Amino acid sequence: MKIKRMVKRLLAVSTGAAMLGATAMGALAADLKDYPSMFVTEGTFNGAFVVGDKAAAVDNLAMTDIAASMKYVKPSATSTAKVEGDAWLVATSSKKLEMSNTNTTASTMNGETFRDINTFIGDEELLALADGKWNTNERNFDYQQFLFFDAEPSNSANTNRIVKYVEDSDTDVTADHLFFQNARQIGRYRLEFSSAAQSDVTDSAGTSDTSGTYLDDFENTQLNFLGKAFTVVLARRPGTPVDDSIKLTLMAGAARDTLLEGETKTYSVSSKSYDASISFIDSDECKFVVNGEGTNKLKVGETYVIADKSEVGVSEVLYQDYAGGIHSCTFFIGASKLELRDDEVQDATDSSGTTIAPSTHRLRVGSTDIDGANVIITGTDNNATFTINTIELNMTAEDDFFVPTGKKLSEAIVTAAENKDVLFNGALNFEYKGLSDEKTFDLKLKSNGVRRYQLQTQDGDGKSVDVPIAYAVGTGNVTLGEEAWSGTRTSQKRLRLTEGEPVAKDDFFIVTGGTASDGSAKSYIMQYKGADRQTKSSPKIKFKNLGSGETLEYSVTSLTTTGTTATIKLGGYSFLAENRSAQSSDDFEIAVDYNGDGIGHTAPGTATASWVDAYGSQWAFAWNITNSGNETFGGSPGNSTNSNWISLTMSTPNADDYDNILPSGVVWNITATSDPEVRGALSTTSAAAGGLTLLTPEGKSNIAYGYSTMGVFFTHETPSGDPQLLTMKYPEKQRLPQVYVTSGATTSGTATGGDLTAVTIVDATKLDSEVASVTAQNLVVVGGPCVNTVAAELLGNPADCTTGFTPGKARVKLFEHANGKMAMLVAGYSGADTRLAGKVVAHRAGEMSGMEVEVEGTTYSDATISTPKAS
Repeated sequence: MKIKRMVKRLLAVSTGAAMLGATAMGALAADLKDYPSMFVTEGTFNGAFVVGDKAAAVDNLAMTDIAASMKYVKPSATSTAKVEGDAWLVATSSKKLEMSNTNTTASTMNGETFRDINTFIGDEELLALADGKWNTNERNFDYQQFLFFDAEPSNSANTNRIVKYVEDSDTDVTADHLFFQNARQIGRYRLEFSSAAQSDVTDSAGTSDTSGTYLDDFENTQLNFLGKAFTVVLARRPGTPVDDSIKLTLMAGAARDTLLEGETKTYSVSSKSYDASISFIDSDECKFVVNGEGTNKLKVGETYVIADKSEVGVSEVLYQDYAGGIHSCTFFIGASKLELRDDEVQDATDSSGTTIAPSTHRLRVGSTDIDGANVIITGTDNNATFTINTIELNMTAEDDFFVPTGKKLSEAIVTAAENKDVLFNGALNFEYKGLSDEKTFDLKLKSNGVRRYQLQTQDGDGKSVDVPIAYAVGTGNVTLGEEAWSGTRTSQKRLRLTEGEPVAKDDFFIVTGGTASDGSAKSYIMQYKGADRQTKSSPKIKFKNLGSGETLEYSVTSLTTTGTTATIKLGGYSFLAENRSAQSSDDFEIAVDYNGDGIGHTAPGTATASWVDAYGSQWAFAWNITNSGNETFGGSPGNSTNSNWISLTMSTPNADDYDNILPSGVVWNITATSDPEVRGALSTTSAAAGGLTLLTPEGKSNIAYGYSTMGVFFTHETPSGDPQLLTMKYPEKQRLPQVYVTSGATTSGTATGGDLTAVTIVDATKLDSEVASVTAQNLVVVGGPCVNTVAAELLGNPADCTTGFTPGKARVKLFEHANGKMAMLVAGYSGADTRLAGKVVAHRAGEMSGMEVEVEGTTYSDATISTPKAS
């Protein structure tokens, strides 16, 4: 039997008041594995770094290494649901289950499925699928257990076992749901023997018989399924003809015992008490009285449901029909009874191993055949020996099942009026905990009055800004910017997007540095606030950063012709500004290098600015505007028939922002009515953007919702007679569905994440001569007793300052004082040894544990970290 090992490591980080140091009453002992938490309070170093007055330069370098690399886990503002117990989150280290794009009708919406994450799971994912051993009456047989997520039919899209935004047909609630599609597989359980389990074929007396119906070696044995122990009370060949058929009758219960005729015993099951006795027994039947209630006569494998819905079942009858013979029944109270049957264990399979003629028998629980739970047993039968290779249960949805946030598939099955025992009599379940909780920002295409559209977004510094996009001039006539074009500089406020086009005073423009596809892009919306003519003393040019509200002022480079007038610096990027008219007048026109590449801005061209939000979405602009003084860029708005239009396309260009499936984007087309008012239209057909087909919940109108695989939640408002609005709740990190496969009892909670963050260190270095008391504050002491008096005091002021030190080795040791203060000594026999220990603390602190470690080596990467030997 193969041996598997699961190693789970729990890193607990506390950012509140830690019980470090000092007292009895169960306070946690100091340990290097907790470094640096004992020296950090709310992200700030809470002690002092100490080097000796006599220290060599390498001691100072060691101190610098330690201080520069000190990091703590800064708690995140977000949290993620977690399930405790035997549970597997549908994810791997390299694959994450993603939300479906709301990009088509509800019935055809497809997405990432369980199978896209793992084709099957075993005991490394779910402990209930642990390997086991079936001890039959003949020999022992090892087995493994798996849960498969089989491929969907070749003519089917990925519409099953997905998370999507949809209306639950049973509750009429529209929300994100874990969805299982009618007539499609939930999962396939498989118990697979390493070598085929086998039994002789016998008659009722145990004699070999080629036409016998008894599989005697299997009966009265224990077989575990998904962590639950069952007794095989019957193993028979029930078919006609009998060959190749098998029926296993299994019983499990909280109390199992053997009663003699006339004997009464009391049993406790799940806080209930049962008084049981046998009222009748013969060669093949028993009748019981339980808490005063009589059962039917029960044969082996039969059960009876008593008043409190518990079951009484018989597993064995012993009736010695002679004077003084034993009359006894072995039985279960609180029993659950399962029946697994297949009348053709030698089913043919195709080239892929898929069964061509699967069993037509369903799982039987008690006396009920469970729809959707088909039993498949494979093996051989030569009428002398019967073998079993695999026992499988293929679980299929008998209706569309919608699992809402915080619920389980078993609950959704009951809501749909189906039988939840399809999940192997409750041994399996699927839980949906909703989407991961990430920090979000409301991106908006919104109106400012009825004549203006703005894009609410975040600039490269994370500042919320409203980018002026469109102004309704008249019927079918929109312009880029905040105001109508009048031909004068006093009321322009255009949005200029094409490199090389002149920018006049009060015009807006967008600059973007970096690359959107690698996450380095930063965008800013700027307004040109005018410039001094070159004949003025110290002429200046001014730009307003709409995000920060700051006015940037630069000296004007005087030119007799056109050329670089100033360089705008934002977010670590530079953008050239060139005069486009003579500098002899105030507020001369300029052209700006919108993308920071230093080219393309010297003459009108086709290169256009784009916007990249701080959370990664990119916005591209297209327009067809023919009124004088505005942009005249070609293209098509998709569904607009007006002569003038503006179109915005949102995408997620950085593939690192999402796991696998490209998120649906947005195409927003803007036109004007005769009022004039702006109107926006959400395109549903743009292949480039992925398209959106949002859903309107029952009972609501003029509003629709949906998601992208990024976890963006869309709200589209379409009020009658007013501008349409689109809100996109965009996450800083991808919001992922939290789906768990579970077995047995589980509990739910939340887990708060965090990021490794540099510790803030302010005025925290001291010489040893500056430390009045070694116990008055937390200390990180660098250098040994020969060069550092604080180190000497910590070590008891040894007469020989090298005592306890060995050439080529260093020590990292914790000292815990009675007042709760801590000290950590980092010291070696030589300065080089101390420097090595400092690098180990800086780069490999996670490998330290206990109160002291010893460091030996030449470089920090190959140094050994060990517990010092007792002297």
